[in-house]
Amino acid sequence: MGIRATLKGAVIVGLMATMGAGAALAQACTDTEFTSKTGQTYLEAEQAAMVKKDFATAIAKLNSLRTQTLNCYEEGAVIKLSAYIKIENGDRRGAVQDLLTALNKGYIPDYNIAQIYLQEEDLAKALEYMTKWQQAGGKPDRTQKWQLAVLNQRADKFKEAVRWAEEVRREDGSNFKQEVYDLLIYLYNAVDD
Repeated sequence: MGIRATLKGAVIVGLMATMGAGAALAQACTDTEFTSKTGQTYLEAEQAAMVKKDFATAIAKLNSLRTQTLNCYEEGAVIKLSAYIKIENGDRRGAVQDLLTALNKGYIPDYNIAQIYLQEEDLAKALEYMTKWQQAGGKPDRTQKWQLAVLNQRADKFKEAVRWAEEVRREDGSNFKQEVYDLLIYLYNAVDD
């Protein structure tokens, strides 16, 4: 059915969308920008990591930032970039640790951690953090609704999966994809509807 491939693609898109400068639900930090010196070093680290894929240089720059006094915005950005580098290097456990630190400090929503657990195929943890994110006020977009449909289906929570898959179908209108139709047929069969 292609659900696994679709889910993995949605994980990467979802994670990168929320790895940016701010997270809507992370309200603990009121700072909204870098200081000039810190900003320049962070920009160099980000360019090294995301554009050049020169992770050694990026890590060196992040480590130099960590020795400085950072405002909460700067600290959050450093932690998130560190998590990105770890993901790119295949260290998902390290990325989860970074993101848990950012979560505990209020810099990011639970959604970011759910995405890492999705990549690790730890569906129970992914669903747990997606639920926490929603309970904290997170509003799923179409991609996140699809993730919730697939996660709930794989957790044998078929009625909840139907709910999310139907939301995706409604959002897509007459242009919904075959995979949505296939999942709905499977789910309605599973709930004897």
